Amino acid sequence: MKRIYAAAVGLTLTLFLFACGVVQTSPFGERSLILIPTSQEVAIGRAAALQIERRSKMCKDPVINGYVNWVGQRIAAVCGRHDIEFHYKVIESPELNAFSLPGGWVYIYTGLLKHLKDEADLAFVLGHETGHIVGRHAIRRLQLIYGINLLLSLTLGGKNLSPIEEEVLKVLYQIVIAGYSRKEEFEADAMGAYFTGKAGWNPVASVETIQILDSLMKFKPSGVTELFMDHPTNKKRIANLERWIRTFPKSWLRQPFNAERYREKVLRRLNGKGGDIKRRQASTEGGGRNPRSAGRAA
Repeated sequence: MKRIYAAAVGLTLTLFLFACGVVQTSPFGERSLILIPTSQEVAIGRAAALQIERRSKMCKDPVINGYVNWVGQRIAAVCGRHDIEFHYKVIESPELNAFSLPGGWVYIYTGLLKHLKDEADLAFVLGHETGHIVGRHAIRRLQLIYGINLLLSLTLGGKNLSPIEEEVLKVLYQIVIAGYSRKEEFEADAMGAYFTGKAGWNPVASVETIQILDSLMKFKPSGVTELFMDHPTNKKRIANLERWIRTFPKSWLRQPFNAERYREKVLRRLNGKGGDIKRRQASTEGGGRNPRSAGRAA
């Protein structure tokens, strides 16, 4: 009888935790078991953000900072996570990268900003990183590595972090820079394209952005080499994005890219007058590409 009672209590507790911890982790209906409360997710992200901003050279251009945050907040408004505050910031570095932290912090490097062509490209990059936050990808990884109890025990409030807190933040940084799986990258790409379209830009920019990154890569894996890589190749990322874009509202393919505004707010400020910036051969009234060519690209 005691065993039956204990089993019943255990089952009830499990169902309770499952019901409380199952949250939506994509705009496409996926739900996941997340037992780290939002308050602790934000605390972990804030502690990591403080460390990163202390050791990084943050962009001091108020126009670029304000513009990136404005684009980011439009993405945040449609991403479905209204339980956290999002922060979109720029790091001055030649690195071709962007990353996000649990709880709402998103960073993009000026090195990447210089190579994007328009506002829609920027929206996709910020949307991709926002997708990692919506998907709780980093938190899910930390749950698997450290367990629930240890993560809940972190205080992260003092000036001096404990050794275990330092270790968790170090592992977190490794995860967000280069530790996501192929599945997580595909998910973030799909969410990034979806958020881009839902926020009012042309989601075909997602394909363009990956093509830009592909053209900048010095090492392009193929064959056996790819089997040992965690990240999907850009060719597969493009194919994944094209499949998703075909499911989006057709009206999204007529939305702008806003190339001229991006040149004014970012490229001309990073590259001087922008004389060496390659302009699009065709643009819409919103500063983007011809809608017909956009449709073919998807």
